[in-house]
Amino acid sequence: MSNSSSAVNTKNDITRVMLWCIPRSTSTAFLKCMTYVPNTLAWYEPYITCYIYSKYGIHRKNVFEFWRKIQGVDIKDNDDHLLDIEGGGYLASQTKYSWLKKQLEAMPAGKKMIFCKDLSWSVDGHYEDMPSGFQHTFLIRNPFLTFDSWKRVINRGIDDDKKLQLGDLPVFYMPKGSFFKEQYNLYKYAKDTLGQNPPIVDTDELLANPVGVMKAYCKAIGVPYSDDYLRWEPGNQCHDKLWIIPKEQLYAQHMGNEWHEVTFKSTCFGSPRKCPDREDLPEDVVYYADLCMEYYEEMYANRLKPL
Repeated sequence: MSNSSSAVNTKNDITRVMLWCIPRSTSTAFLKCMTYVPNTLAWYEPYITCYIYSKYGIHRKNVFEFWRKIQGVDIKDNDDHLLDIEGGGYLASQTKYSWLKKQLEAMPAGKKMIFCKDLSWSVDGHYEDMPSGFQHTFLIRNPFLTFDSWKRVINRGIDDDKKLQLGDLPVFYMPKGSFFKEQYNLYKYAKDTLGQNPPIVDTDELLANPVGVMKAYCKAIGVPYSDDYLRWEPGNQCHDKLWIIPKEQLYAQHMGNEWHEVTFKSTCFGSPRKCPDREDLPEDVVYYADLCMEYYEEMYANRLKPL
């Protein structure tokens, strides 16, 4: 199978790319990197934020109740605290998938690429609401590393007597297919139904060889590569000023959400983490990793090779 695929362009020669991810896969750093491709309009997780926070959806109330119960945090179930947030945000509470589709399909003046990163399970069962004219690409990671990191970040700040097992997580933090099946299904849809050859990047290979992998990725989506993309300024400039990002996400970052703390302090891609031995991992991490390994391995076999 070929390791490259031409990007899907629409009128005015705007390159449109979706990066579909699983949690804890360095996807925010990836978006930060691609933001610096000249004349790029970058979107941060519009579908998953709509999935969780939209007043038209089914998860908003449950998300707030979950975190009140687990962390004792008084999360405000209204938009009043969001209205004065500065930056390029919009209210995810007011969105629907159909609105996001139209926004992503728009023709922004002066832009040569629209690049959107999102979480794969957010569109499971809603492929008709994905924007047309986009090249679908995927970011994968070894399930052992994924679930180990996910469990640790979910439990950050939670008292020891309330620590969560992965099986305790509600569907908006652990979908039925445990992230990997939803990502695999979307990959197969892009390949078999849309007729694309989706570029796949493995997170740990990217971290081990960012130059080689990003050269291959840029070639696959049809944009020039530059080493300049691999160095950036630390801080929150991207999500405050450069990204199109929901105000709910801006608020979470301004209130000290630590999920992306390392990324926003970074100036480049970090080093890969050695995969722990299964004997050193919690039973639930091993269980879900084993459950998902077949999906990861097939996509890994078709990943981009570094140039």
